[in-house]
Amino acid sequence: MRKRMMTVVAAALAAGAVASTAPIASAAGTGRATAAAKRAPHQASSVNRNVRRVPVVLSAADVKYSEGCRSTTLPIDCTISEPVVTQHETTYDFSFLPGDHVMVNAGGCVQTGGHGQTWRRYVDPASDNDLYHGLITIPGATGNLERLVNVVGRQYVVGGRGGSLKLGYEDDGYSDNGYYAHDDGTGGQCRNSVNAFVHIVVS
Repeated sequence: MRKRMMTVVAAALAAGAVASTAPIASAAGTGRATAAAKRAPHQASSVNRNVRRVPVVLSAADVKYSEGCRSTTLPIDCTISEPVVTQHETTYDFSFLPGDHVMVNAGGCVQTGGHGQTWRRYVDPASDNDLYHGLITIPGATGNLERLVNVVGRQYVVGGRGGSLKLGYEDDGYSDNGYYAHDDGTGGQCRNSVNAFVHIVVS
């Protein structure tokens, strides 16, 4: 009788041990799953900023990118020569990502058309009549089509989702703008000048 009771007690203790460890194992598994779930969104939201900013196949627009624009690692040193000045706004195949530090420089001159000496500085034109300014949008950093004269030399940090570079030009007529028939410009402001350019460094 005593032997049978001891056997029953031993069996009961073994069953209790299994029952008590099961929730612990389950809780441990749930804890690991929860921790993994918490990590997953953080990993998904991280941004690889060492990526191609200019696509392999460019759009039909005849845009002159320097070789540095095609870099896939930071820092990126990109110059766009002869930006489009025959329309108010142009979107370029160059992208910015959240967290980018961006510095812009620009200069040179543009043919604004008309009679006489008609080239003017791209960034800070003299005798501008509140026209002939180069414009820029860095999504998540600047306002929409801000004048370059207010942007050059300042460092910006891209927020939001980033996006594509936009450059523009202020004029009351675009059909005769461009980079042809170079002259010294109104008041000589473009004597010995180069054609307009925008220089962007992303770090």
